[in-house]
Amino acid sequence: MDIVWQWLIQDYLPELVDSVLSPQKRVSIIYLSSAIFVAILWNIAIAKKLSPNLIWVTLSNLFSKDIWTSKSCYADYGFFFINKIIMTILSPMLLARITITTSLFFYLHQFSPAGNGALSSLPYWVGPVAYLITLFVFDDISRYFVHRALHTVPCLWAFHKIHHSAEKLTPITVLRTHPIEGLVFFFRATFVQAITISLFVFLFAKKIDLIDIYGVNIILFIFNISGANLRHSHFPITYGKFIEKIFISPAQHQIHHSLKSQHRNKNFGAILAIWDAIFGSLEFGSQAIQLKFGLSEKRGAQNHKLSFLYFSPFLEIYNILRSTIRTFLSTLSGAATLLFIKHQYIAKWKILFVLLILTSASITPSNGTELNIYSHRQPFLINPFLEAFKEETGIKSNIVFSSKGLAQRLLAEGTRSPADVVLTVDISRLFVYADKNLLAPIDSKILVSNIPAHLRDPKNRWFALSKRARVIVISQERVTPSKILRIEDLALPHWKGRICSRPGSHVYNRALLASVIAANGEHQAEKWAEGLVANLARRPQGNDRAQIKAIHQGICDLAIVNSYYFGKLRHSEILEQRKWVAGTKIIFTNQKDRGNHINISGGGVAKFSKNKALATRFLEFLSSKKAQKLYAQINFEYPGNPNVSASEELLSWGTFSEDKLPIGVVAELAPKAQKIIDRVGW
Repeated sequence: MDIVWQWLIQDYLPELVDSVLSPQKRVSIIYLSSAIFVAILWNIAIAKKLSPNLIWVTLSNLFSKDIWTSKSCYADYGFFFINKIIMTILSPMLLARITITTSLFFYLHQFSPAGNGALSSLPYWVGPVAYLITLFVFDDISRYFVHRALHTVPCLWAFHKIHHSAEKLTPITVLRTHPIEGLVFFFRATFVQAITISLFVFLFAKKIDLIDIYGVNIILFIFNISGANLRHSHFPITYGKFIEKIFISPAQHQIHHSLKSQHRNKNFGAILAIWDAIFGSLEFGSQAIQLKFGLSEKRGAQNHKLSFLYFSPFLEIYNILRSTIRTFLSTLSGAATLLFIKHQYIAKWKILFVLLILTSASITPSNGTELNIYSHRQPFLINPFLEAFKEETGIKSNIVFSSKGLAQRLLAEGTRSPADVVLTVDISRLFVYADKNLLAPIDSKILVSNIPAHLRDPKNRWFALSKRARVIVISQERVTPSKILRIEDLALPHWKGRICSRPGSHVYNRALLASVIAANGEHQAEKWAEGLVANLARRPQGNDRAQIKAIHQGICDLAIVNSYYFGKLRHSEILEQRKWVAGTKIIFTNQKDRGNHINISGGGVAKFSKNKALATRFLEFLSSKKAQKLYAQINFEYPGNPNVSASEELLSWGTFSEDKLPIGVVAELAPKAQKIIDRVGW
């Protein structure tokens, strides 16, 4: 039960909250609110007058009890909660977009090294603008063809019809999708974005950053905020025939959901109607048509029963395949041969199919000469270390990357797990693996010698490999360094309206607050957090790069940042990012008392690894002088091994004494820190 509870708190509930708060989600409260506003404006425009009664009628129609409490809607709600569980479990097993993107980029570079950066001489704005337009068009046309295939390919229609079974439409209906259809669209989006991003990074090189290119597409943002959620509603908005040849209106998508069979293969477009116009599937919207939605006039008891909606497609596909196989076999032989094949081989075919499904969900188990790594660090950050390890030992490494969910995957795999090594980017994540008994104790004199006691698990289940200081970056023009000596000083009234920070719930800030709890107690730590929030220049947002950019823009005078971001910006290939960090300086705090708070990246040996000796050897290599220097040179992180000096770049920022608090204590106090963060609104 403890494992289920931890998964619920750490993974599932945050995903649910993110579904309604993130601007990257269709049913974000931002877009739902804007849809209500658009509906009111539309009725005002139609009536050519503004009155309280008109607004009330609009709201009554939008929030009709007959719609929102219908069996159809209850099924939509069920899909929302259940699909989130399924995708939370599956997501660590799926290929990450960054993995595919990085692989494609290096393939293009190898295929045509001379072409790398071929368009980098163009003005700075050309790359991002061209990327935005290309991604939008590529994404939209791929949606059209995938959506059309879902209607025309029988096996795919078996899953997609679940979405069309909705008889009442609300914005939540967009989430009424079978998980198999969700996977189809996941892979579509992954490959579309990976191809576009890798191509543009390859062509524009220094003008486009492989990491910073991710974000909310502004065109999709405009589409969503302009009332996209009204597409799944009983509120028909038409744009007129001219515009509806270019953009899909809510009324056009409602026609697509119509009960009439002649409407079902119309208006496949997501945003653009151009593809429907070109390929003959365009139907103009109309406010005059009274539409009914769903698959059939017959409304059986199972139409909205979740068990039926989830499992009936598999039965339908089984029947389709069985019929297809029988037809195929009947063309090969007579009835006697058919009976023989039916009994002797179809069963074997089914077994083979199941085996293929089971084996495709995991990477190939280690064969004793290869290492399988589950990593929270992005592959392109780890590759230099893997290449160095291979050069030294001849051993190849395979990576499964995911920013979250890998611990749940290890739990699910159990003794069948192919993982040998786990690498993470924060002490709290390492602590989760140890707490769930997913790491094996490591017997290594080398690791114990190379990594200090406060940076490793007392039971030697995990070891820090690099350190990052949580520092204060200041504007040298607007801040006197001597005015801020301790992290506690950020709560002083002197800094009101002058501080920038990413959200407090991020693991970096949560760990920082945990260190303040350890030093000053929970009560004083909460008072400090309240003071910090009162001094913020803006709502907590963005990553650590964004905080330094905000200093450059004059939004704030100082910010809380991980030290390695400072180095990445100073040496960025993008001139604009180097400008952000010019004129700033790092302040190491608490140098006259406990020392500056640090966090770590680290690793351990997977409990059920079949190659524990090899996994230990890899971690020993990462703690060695050669690898530790790579951490400093490539990632601008401080070596975890105190016998290895920092790089010249790191030393140029100044030397500092670190907080020697056992790093595991930070992880233990993280839940208390999160409660404080929630209470003070950081």
